[in-house]
Amino acid sequence: MGRGGGNAWIGPDPGQASGTADSAWLYDINVFEPFRRRGYGSAILAAAEELVAHEGRTALALDVVGGNEAAIAMYRHSGYEVSSMSMRKNL
Repeated sequence: MGRGGGNAWIGPDPGQASGTADSAWLYDINVFEPFRRRGYGSAILAAAEELVAHEGRTALALDVVGGNEAAIAMYRHSGYEVSSMSMRKNL
């Protein structure tokens, strides 16, 4: 999605193997260092959602690393909710 302040990688939802899946998957979203904390992440996310909706998809899903508080806050602010959770303990 363009070059400006960042980019996004969107594709089929890996949880829906059929070609008629109604959701897309946000594999990656990047905001380049000089543009962080200035609203670019939210703008890229909104553009991704608009693109996915324009393609007839009804949902956009993603994974986020548990310790990435800034990303979690951005997704929550944009209306995303936890739909599953993995946990891990290093031994």
